[in-house]
Amino acid sequence: MTNQEILTQYGPRESMDYDVVVVGGGPAGLATAIRIKQLAAEKSQEVSVVVLEKGSEPGAHILSGAALDPPSLTELFPDWKTMGAPLRQPVTDEAMMFLSESTG
Repeated sequence: MTNQEILTQYGPRESMDYDVVVVGGGPAGLATAIRIKQLAAEKSQEVSVVVLEKGSEPGAHILSGAALDPPSLTELFPDWKTMGAPLRQPVTDEAMMFLSESTG
């Protein structure tokens, strides 16, 4: 099928324009989008930002067990605790293991 035949049969594709496109809805992608919006707000500018995520929802492909680094979160949102963030379980223990042929 040629491009013209596709256009005739299905019509033009829908499109949306953005100033910034962030690929990936993991912690880094979400932090990037948030920070860009914060910087624009500080300069009283409007910036359109979209986060593209192939998973069913942001963070769907995170393997870490959804552990968050509080200092990083505080850097983005200094008042995250008073904003009502649903983070109520602090880390109480941590361990690191190396898996090899003889362990694990």
